[in-house]
Amino acid sequence: MKDWLKRIVFGAAALITLFAGLYTGEYIYYICFGVLLAIALYAIVTNIWVLLDFNYLQTVTPGSVQKGEKAELKLQIHNDKPFIYPLIKVYYRTPMSCLTGDAEVGYLSILPFRHGEISSSFMCSLRGTYPLGIVRIEVSDMFGLFRFHMDLTKKAYHKLPVLTVYPRIIRLTNLPLPQIPLEGMQNTRLSKTDELSTVSDIRQYQYSDPMKKIHWKISSKLQELYVMNYEMTVQPHTFLFVETTPNTIPGIAKYQMEDQIVETATALIHYILSRWLPLKLVVYSNERHDIPGKDPKDFQAFYEYLSGMAFDSPFAMADIMKIESPSFHRQGSIILVVKKLEFVLFNSLCILKQTGVYPMVFLVQHREYCDDDQLNMVEELRMKDIPAFLIYTDQRVDEALEAIL
Repeated sequence: MKDWLKRIVFGAAALITLFAGLYTGEYIYYICFGVLLAIALYAIVTNIWVLLDFNYLQTVTPGSVQKGEKAELKLQIHNDKPFIYPLIKVYYRTPMSCLTGDAEVGYLSILPFRHGEISSSFMCSLRGTYPLGIVRIEVSDMFGLFRFHMDLTKKAYHKLPVLTVYPRIIRLTNLPLPQIPLEGMQNTRLSKTDELSTVSDIRQYQYSDPMKKIHWKISSKLQELYVMNYEMTVQPHTFLFVETTPNTIPGIAKYQMEDQIVETATALIHYILSRWLPLKLVVYSNERHDIPGKDPKDFQAFYEYLSGMAFDSPFAMADIMKIESPSFHRQGSIILVVKKLEFVLFNSLCILKQTGVYPMVFLVQHREYCDDDQLNMVEELRMKDIPAFLIYTDQRVDEALEAIL
């Protein structure tokens, strides 16, 4: 029987017994009316008592995971009172319900001085920071007459445990970076000569210095190992630009796009730094952020930043290129991770290519919202010897690259 129908029947019964008592004067009708009234008062009092003294415990295990790993949310509700909790409807958040704006629902009935538990295990499929746990409860008495609600998010004491999902680190095996041939040419040149004209100075050997930097002539004279300090221009910087404008596509696809952009950028940074190549990540939000690095130990700083990066920038990539292009050096390289190729950006990349800058583009798209213009521009960039890659949200970036390279 539905709640509203129960209330109508209960109210009608109470009125009938009251009028019958008034009409006949029989005590039995007054007793029945008193019992019904007591039931109503008991239902109201117990429901309010549950809400005022609501005891619960919520935990997320573990507190941080990498994308693709599992986590578990446990909710415990304790009944420290001498009456039964006939029905508690618990609304709580998991990572997916945080993204969709909905809430998961669980039901508990708890005996006196016991506790009930709701456990939810889930796969963490998208990077982000998620406040999980109970957001709202609904309590009902054993007669089903009344339902009371409480929004816990409006309570000062209520704190949601936070789950941090880090991006997946994909290890690329190949990437057509323009620095690699330049570095090889430089190494070949250096291996053929030990003349000081190719160095800025010399210093004593330190642990982890490569053997090819040892100046053997000076070392043999001084009977100690000395190495050559080469100019910092031996290997040009790679600039990595990530587009963080808000996505306009609806629903969960928006978060899948953001996740793939971050995952692609993470894979590129890991590949470059693992090869001891200098890199600078540049991101525009309300202000410009840049993170430099040159070896694997610098990766963690990039990783932490990308894990919490917000997509709220007012700057499209075409605008960023217009701002940044004066600082690009000849024979340097830039890598763009974007969600849209515009004609202005396309022309900027072609001009940069002609001036000696080596651009590379990673276009992230959702299959349901990808249009032919984007695909055509990727192909045209390749025809102009600008490496361009299309990465769909349901692909791994390494698999997408293997299919092309």
